Amino acid sequence: MLEARPTSSADDPNRTVLDPASLDQLRQLDPSGGTGFVARVLGTYIRSLERHEAEARQARANGQWDVLARAAHTLKSASASVGALMFSEICADLEGRIRRQELDQLEPRLDRFFSEAARVREAVQAQLGSATP
Repeated sequence: MLEARPTSSADDPNRTVLDPASLDQLRQLDPSGGTGFVARVLGTYIRSLERHEAEARQARANGQWDVLARAAHTLKSASASVGALMFSEICADLEGRIRRQELDQLEPRLDRFFSEAARVREAVQAQLGSATP
């Protein structure tokens, strides 16, 4: 299991999207890279991200907060496992607020969720592009 590491503020323009130490922990599971483990994990993650992000967009449009909370819950742990720690925190906050029915300030948090999802997707795609087969 990957260890959680403290992250910087989402407003910090210099923060990395994917925690290098978390990625290193993944790489240690396949030190030679011969099995393509990291690429498989990241590929699976990005497909999950895209699917759950689409579900969240539809749920937002339809006011289906329970569906959105489930998408955030799923992405919370998956994101932490690939080093998207800030996104994982955003997902946890969103899920918690929905579960507690704190819906009055949800819109800016949803905007942040989708914005960070785009940053994570871009960072994972860059990692996949730099992965050696």
